[in-house]
Amino acid sequence: MKITIAYNGISHLSLNYAAASAEKGFNIICYDQDINLINNLKKNKIEIFEPGLKKLLLKNKKKIIFTNDIKLLKTCNLVFIALDILTNNNGVSDLSNLKKTIKFTIKNIRKKSVLIIQSQLPPGFLSKINWNKKKLYYQVETLIFGKAVTRALSPERIIVGKNENNLDKLYKLYLDRFKCPKILMNYKSAELTKIFINIFLITQVTTTNVLSEYCENEGADWDKIKDAIMLDKRIGKHAYLKPGLGISGGNLERDLRTLIKFTNKKEYKSLFNSYSTISKIRKDWVLLKLKKFKFLQKYKKIGILGLSYKEGTNSIKNSPSINLIKKIKKLGFSNICSYDPKASYKEVTQFKNFDLVIKNSSIVIIMTPWESFKLINFKYINNVKIIIDPYKLITKNQFSKKQTYLSMGH
Repeated sequence: MKITIAYNGISHLSLNYAAASAEKGFNIICYDQDINLINNLKKNKIEIFEPGLKKLLLKNKKKIIFTNDIKLLKTCNLVFIALDILTNNNGVSDLSNLKKTIKFTIKNIRKKSVLIIQSQLPPGFLSKINWNKKKLYYQVETLIFGKAVTRALSPERIIVGKNENNLDKLYKLYLDRFKCPKILMNYKSAELTKIFINIFLITQVTTTNVLSEYCENEGADWDKIKDAIMLDKRIGKHAYLKPGLGISGGNLERDLRTLIKFTNKKEYKSLFNSYSTISKIRKDWVLLKLKKFKFLQKYKKIGILGLSYKEGTNSIKNSPSINLIKKIKKLGFSNICSYDPKASYKEVTQFKNFDLVIKNSSIVIIMTPWESFKLINFKYINNVKIIIDPYKLITKNQFSKKQTYLSMGH
């Protein structure tokens, strides 16, 4: 049977899954009420940056219809809602748009249609949706900014929340196109699975950051210790063992905040709150180094390389770089320039390449580990006196003995 799939609401999440579903051979309807957004997508103007996304959308252009015609939703067998959930600076989710979209969708699809939610949900949300539970599913998304296309096309596993009935036949046919394990569970288990995955990641990130800072204070080398830890099969090579500047991007913070909200025991709340506290401290790692060594008293020209919260994305949501810029400005320093290959921030001078940042700076701070920054050789750039490289992108051969170099875990 021919299966037509709808994605109601254009977002980073829905576009990646729509492109992946088209690549698997399905006809796709992408609906949104924003006429300008739809017209731009029809003209191949894709404002959402994700490596490989535009290429995949263009490859499957004949299978994807971008529309603001609500009537087309009634032609679809499977209807996905995959909106990105907005959060505030404290990680608290705003579910109002999702709730509104679900109600709107239910009014405009066939009663026989299968409704699948992919947006990030708090526990207990799905069971309250007024739709035939035999036709209602929660497909847990596990995309990563910068790797979303690859993970949408080739997921490690697909987690589905459902009621006690068997999978709908059409939905099963869709899932069968993805050659990976399918893990089926009840609604609340699926909702919690998404949250718990991120909590495990937060635990790894936090532990790594705490231990790497301990190494800095004790004269130990985290890189050497990390190599030994990685070879322990109980931990493994894919663990988050690279120290970072706290938890960023919004998604991890959101799930941490959700878990704190739904946790009753004080001891558990204390544990989860400590992750948030440590993250805030780590976001200030660079600022603390600037203050400790009194660099800002000696040098006034500051160059920031990287604005996005991580490489492979243009998102600056909860970005450590933006956090640093704001705090430096509050201290009265305004001579700040920056460069990022994808992200932008209007509150600071931004150059078109990193060479201009380096030429105009006494202190250069690498805040996002973009691959291109690994190529920078500071050795013969006399105006750069201080290099702060939290992620240790450059080697000792790329700076001189006259330059002060700082990285995490050493």
